[in-house]
Amino acid sequence: MELSGIELHFLVNKISSMVTSEFYVSSVSSITKNSILLKLHHPIHPDIMLMVSTKGIWITNKKYKQVEETQFTKVISREIERAKINSLSQPGSERIYFIHFAGRDDKVRILVVEIFGKGNFILCDETMKIIWILNSIEVRHRTLKAGLKYALPPNRGEDVLRISVEGLSKNLSQVPENIEVVKWLGKSTSLPRKYVDEIISESGIDKKLVNQLSNGDIEVIYKETKELTDRVLDEKNHEPSVIVDGLGVAIDASPISMSKESNSTGVETFMEAIDQVLSNEILSIGRSLKTEETDRKIQELEHDLAEQDKAKMNVVLKSKSLRSIAHDLMKLSSFGITDMNDKSVKSFLEKNNSKIFQENGITYVDILDEKVKLESSIPKFSSLLFSRAKELERGATNIDKASEELQSRIEKLRGQTQKIHEKIQFSTLESKQWYERYRWFLTTDGHLVIGGRDASSNSAVIRKHMSEDDIIFHAEIHGSPFFLVKNAKSNDNESPNYIDEAAQATVSFSRAWKDGLSSGDAYWVFPNQVKKGAPTGQFLPKGSFVIEGKRNFCRGIELKLSVGLVKIENRYTIVSGPINAIKKRSLVYASLLPGGSDPMNLAKKLKSEFVRVISEFDSDLSDYLKKVLLDDFIRVLPTGQSKIERMERGQSVNDVKIS
Repeated sequence: MELSGIELHFLVNKISSMVTSEFYVSSVSSITKNSILLKLHHPIHPDIMLMVSTKGIWITNKKYKQVEETQFTKVISREIERAKINSLSQPGSERIYFIHFAGRDDKVRILVVEIFGKGNFILCDETMKIIWILNSIEVRHRTLKAGLKYALPPNRGEDVLRISVEGLSKNLSQVPENIEVVKWLGKSTSLPRKYVDEIISESGIDKKLVNQLSNGDIEVIYKETKELTDRVLDEKNHEPSVIVDGLGVAIDASPISMSKESNSTGVETFMEAIDQVLSNEILSIGRSLKTEETDRKIQELEHDLAEQDKAKMNVVLKSKSLRSIAHDLMKLSSFGITDMNDKSVKSFLEKNNSKIFQENGITYVDILDEKVKLESSIPKFSSLLFSRAKELERGATNIDKASEELQSRIEKLRGQTQKIHEKIQFSTLESKQWYERYRWFLTTDGHLVIGGRDASSNSAVIRKHMSEDDIIFHAEIHGSPFFLVKNAKSNDNESPNYIDEAAQATVSFSRAWKDGLSSGDAYWVFPNQVKKGAPTGQFLPKGSFVIEGKRNFCRGIELKLSVGLVKIENRYTIVSGPINAIKKRSLVYASLLPGGSDPMNLAKKLKSEFVRVISEFDSDLSDYLKKVLLDDFIRVLPTGQSKIERMERGQSVNDVKIS
């Protein structure tokens, strides 16, 4: 499937409305040379998996494995990882889109993706100077290579987003009179054939050539083109579907219903349809890449097998013909004709396309390209023909054996490709729970605790998730998160574990960790003490709230955290929090103290140590953990440097359920 300019326009606008400037690139994954996957993270909203490809751009719910390494992934990771997406745009209805990134140091990077021809990735700076390009271009109308400024390709026909009757008429006057209407409209608007056919069908115009079109026809075509474009661009008009082939494979997608559409299945959104079709195409490309050498060998062997079949057929036909001629000659001998030099014999041989010739003084008969020594006696010559037929039949048997060996090798190679194809699959992404957008853990007595990561999520924790049965924690230090202990008032224990554990999480995830402190103070209050608005005449920064009334202090809380691998809702995830809470529910955990390594290096060490420990008792889980992104470890770490105090097996292998 090739995305049209208007379909791309819809996707770019749709994604722009979903990806706000608060989303940043948390990881870049290579799928194929022409497709990368960006994981976009937001402090409050769920992560977005954005497929950026020379086939298009779409939000996917698929989980991919890397198929092909590419230098581009390393380049773009270095340039845009942790950068925010400022905007997405498209020049008119060109099959090109731009993604604008802004790094923390205000470094601007613009990724240009062209989805026509072979496709192209071009990474530019803020002046559109090319930093890196997948496919350099040097043609008459433009040159693209590193160091030069990016230039758009020349316009092709009317921009369908700004189409006019006058523009269509002008374009019509510049084409040969005998060109077909469908070809002219396709070239004029750069619309795919399926949309051109729909426009012509809906217009009711049955004229084949452009020289037969009247001014009224042009106006009707313009009207139908505008209506179809508007239907594609406005999601309210969508009736999305996936078109499948005879084997049920998704091969095309349409955002709107069309009169000639067949073998289609309805889906919820056009984005979902695109995800199905183009993800299948990427998967198919990936499989071909992985089995390219094997497929080539299979083709060579299949060619050899076909040649063997031809050879066998030729041998069998010759054998039958030689036997037939020998039988006919024996019939002549039964009539008293025994000499091969008899005129009737020569006439018979000529009728069977045979000829007598001499070579080195010996006379031969050429029968079906088989050279047989001429004997004067018909019985003797017939015997030679029968003997040659038997030789050919033995040869056919040998060909059968060789063919069987070839077929066996082909089947073995096909089995290898099948195994590779089975490995190269995508699965649906695991949907995360709402609390995983925040810092979170379960206390030893079973309470869910959530906390803010930054000002935005701090605000969301209080404004969206605080209820009257919760208890709110905050640290006595600038840059402290708010933590909620959900349903804490329902606890009948006079000295609940969650008090100390929530307090420790609050001070440990505060600025105190980055500052290298060893302890800090926290307090807790009830929901009615938290005021969401600033007092009259005052201003509250985002993520800040006014606390009224008595504060219940927890003094001298040690800054200490643990990171563990927990099975939750039937899947594994990385969680951090107070040591007792994490230890109780983890298969393996590490205790952390302030100071030491930055989050990236610590995440690498944690992942390596987790894999090492888990491999000692569960190789499958160890293999799974190897595929977990480093970002999943980084997300649970406190701000600043950390060091591993110890690494141990946890106390649990049970699935955690959170109500």
